[in-house]
Amino acid sequence: MHGHRTHSPASQSRSPSVYRATHDPDGPARLSTTVVHALADCMGTDVTDGYISLYDAIDPVALNALFRPRHDGRQRSGGTLGFTVRDHYVTVSSDGEILIEPPAQR
Repeated sequence: MHGHRTHSPASQSRSPSVYRATHDPDGPARLSTTVVHALADCMGTDVTDGYISLYDAIDPVALNALFRPRHDGRQRSGGTLGFTVRDHYVTVSSDGEILIEPPAQR
């Protein structure tokens, strides 16, 4: 996972400060694991302290299945999913991009 904050021109639909991370579908981590690590990094918490859980927002197994490659091996494209964890709005895209908008930024 690679993550960082970016600042872009403010608009009505986008926050001026969004945390961005990338999931590597060919890497060892599952998408749900990458999302939890990105949230922990964005919130400045330790991922092992149990503060962040996806279960109240989304089924992690379903998230992992949603964007995994098709049965013939082709990558899925064009899909996004949004959900909220601890007041942080998370958007996951089929290309592996993870965007996290902190509550004060929305």
